[in-house]
Amino acid sequence: MSTANKTSKSLSLAEGGFLGVMALGALLSFIVAGKALDTPMMIHGYIFALAAIAAAVAVLRRFSNRPAEPAPQEINGRPNYNDGVVRFLTLITVFWGVVGFTVGLVVALQLAFPVLNLDFEFTAFSRLRPLHTSAVIFAFGGNALLASSFYVVQRTCHARLAGDIAPWFVALGYNLFILIAATGYVMGVTQSKEYAEPEWYADL
Repeated sequence: MSTANKTSKSLSLAEGGFLGVMALGALLSFIVAGKALDTPMMIHGYIFALAAIAAAVAVLRRFSNRPAEPAPQEINGRPNYNDGVVRFLTLITVFWGVVGFTVGLVVALQLAFPVLNLDFEFTAFSRLRPLHTSAVIFAFGGNALLASSFYVVQRTCHARLAGDIAPWFVALGYNLFILIAATGYVMGVTQSKEYAEPEWYADL
């Protein structure tokens, strides 16, 4: 078969723009981490940088593996729903649920057995309690809401989610916020506002 008829593959506008944003984000994050005056900011800077690099690599791998043509909107007359992101959000909901409930059990036991604080700053009750509440409300509940929203909106509209990268950006970006908030809590990074503890760069 002649290769002349094969459709050439090139980066889509969304893929190219996303790679540019991730490259800029990684650069800025490395600068912030390098100039940070305290350990939590340095760690979070590196987390942002690694997340940006991982996202860029994922997009490049997706580009190399995907066909040249965009995903069809219908297959055999039925909508071709994007359920990959729904499955991911469902699994990560279970993961964060287990984490949140486990931390909740630990902090409850700490009330009865203070020795379980372990005399270690990262496992103190005052740092684990907001980790528990945020993990259950935002990580468990938030991901469950995203998963159900992405599932239901496709069925009610009988259409595939708009874009291939945008849904994953929402799902992974939200969980990056969860990771930044959770690691910040155990390091003492907080605004001391009930249910609004994450620092400003996590809120963004």
